[in-house]
Amino acid sequence: MSSNTTDQRNWLERLSSKIPGYSGYVDRERRRDIDKIHREHLADRLRTLKSPLTDLMRELSNSGRLFEVGPVDAAIKKLDHLENRVRFASYGYAGFFDVVKIEQPQLDLIYKFDLALVEHVDNIETKLSELKTQAANAEGLKAGCADLVAEIDQVDHVFDERYKAINNFQEGQAPGQPLFS
Repeated sequence: MSSNTTDQRNWLERLSSKIPGYSGYVDRERRRDIDKIHREHLADRLRTLKSPLTDLMRELSNSGRLFEVGPVDAAIKKLDHLENRVRFASYGYAGFFDVVKIEQPQLDLIYKFDLALVEHVDNIETKLSELKTQAANAEGLKAGCADLVAEIDQVDHVFDERYKAINNFQEGQAPGQPLFS
């Protein structure tokens, strides 16, 4: 860490100790930054997963298997939609980032969603590797694409649930109350 960054951090720590509520403001900003970094990382991983699918589609086209391109194209479109959704999610997470005091149980649940998202993206990578071996025949390709699309749908669902949990956190909730069951 550079000395300039260290000086700034010390300055911020001193400021936050002297102004009531300032540390909460800084924590909220950090949460926003971390949330954005996390989503960008996931979106970047999803983007890289489209490349092998595009290569597979090209191979199918070049080898005259044009009728088999459809399931691969559908998987690419779903992956593209999910990537954009994760990357450009609105900052409507008002409850998560507002002045409301958020207790550790709520944060833990949000972090569980984040871990689930990462694990599901890992599963997409695994399904994609399996698809490469299944693509030798039409039935294997179709089944592999169906498995891949089902996993993409799982990531989409987990992202929905994370978004709902964050947005449903209301100021009137008692501290430590679970965001979801």
